[in-house]
Amino acid sequence: MRKKPLQTQKTVLVTGGSRGIGRGTAALLAQRGYRVAVADLDRPTGGAVAFFRCDVASEASVRTCVRAVLRRFGRLDALINNAGLADPADPPVEKLSLRAWNRRIGVNLTGVFLMSKHCVPHLRKTSGAIVNIASTRALQSEPDTEAYAASKGGVVALTHALAMSLGPRIRVNCMHF
Repeated sequence: MRKKPLQTQKTVLVTGGSRGIGRGTAALLAQRGYRVAVADLDRPTGGAVAFFRCDVASEASVRTCVRAVLRRFGRLDALINNAGLADPADPPVEKLSLRAWNRRIGVNLTGVFLMSKHCVPHLRKTSGAIVNIASTRALQSEPDTEAYAASKGGVVALTHALAMSLGPRIRVNCMHF
């Protein structure tokens, strides 16, 4: 497939793009000719993507990341909020630490808010899009997944609110896996 010239080539920022769904998404977008920026704590192995170290639960880290992406590529056309934490070994709710709860909410929900907040001004310029990755766990939970389920339910609600606030200039959608 032929790549678009750099001046018209679209740039996509994928959070949590070093493994799993994010890695596959970043690889597919790069293969289809997009300039892909991966924001993650871990560097991806291989692929035609640019890596930006970022903790999505930290506003300072998010701000620095978004600025670096814009310096490198000059534009932003889409944000894919994929970063997320889940642990199949989470304890029952009465043993779940506040620290573990806050980290799940911080990465899975606050991270979506922070990345959206700092990307929106740039997405307005390109009539861009935001895609938030939620989970079926937002609507049908499993035992001992309270923090994960609550965070992903929050992503669904935040997506709807963002779509109402930012549309039609910026499209905002949510996918459940």
